[in-house]
Amino acid sequence: MFIFKNKLYFSVLYFSILIIDILVKLGLDTIPFRFITKPLIVISLVVFYWINAKEKSKKKFVFMILALIFFLLGDVFLIFKDVSLLFSLGMLGFILGKLFYAFRFSNQNDFKLVRLLPIVVFCFVYIFVVLNIIYDNLGEYFFPVLIYLFVAMLTLQFAYLRKSGVDTKSYLTVGIGILFSVMADSIAVLAQFYQDNFFYDYITVILFYGISQYLIVIGILEEKVKIENSLYEGVSLEI
Repeated sequence: MFIFKNKLYFSVLYFSILIIDILVKLGLDTIPFRFITKPLIVISLVVFYWINAKEKSKKKFVFMILALIFFLLGDVFLIFKDVSLLFSLGMLGFILGKLFYAFRFSNQNDFKLVRLLPIVVFCFVYIFVVLNIIYDNLGEYFFPVLIYLFVAMLTLQFAYLRKSGVDTKSYLTVGIGILFSVMADSIAVLAQFYQDNFFYDYITVILFYGISQYLIVIGILEEKVKIENSLYEGVSLEI
């Protein structure tokens, strides 16, 4: 377990698994090889998080574990994305995973609604543009994809709102991870419903997805929570 207690060693292991999975996806049969390599991506993150987590809130710890478990289930189902039922179950797994990330990102600090306006506008425009591009090919998947995109943008908003409650390093690490997740989601949806091999999706989707999960977990593990004291304006403590 030593390798999971050292960030550098784990990073080498994790990205080795990610590269192997990409190579397997490009050159070997799905069964049995990807049933081994793809789940290992998230499994390694679950082990790393479990060993290194120092969450003071048991609820937040559970939210992270549940998020990763649902992403793991989504990964397995989406190996067979051409099967309608399994594709739907994969989407459901990812929707639940993103929701539990949103729950984990939430904090009790106050924020100004005006600060949220730019991200809300971005999310609205993003969903509108993506749906407009793929609408003719969605068919029965219109509402599932709409819900998926909405939850993805909800997760982005909660990650954005962490700024008032956590240290800058954790905030940026998670934020960049979420942006990689949005890129992976965008490419995956456009490749599925708009154009095959969109932006080299066979490589970019799993690559961006793997990077996003890594950055989110690392950012959460390194999180330092700010305690704002209303008696001392402009002063915050980090724990």
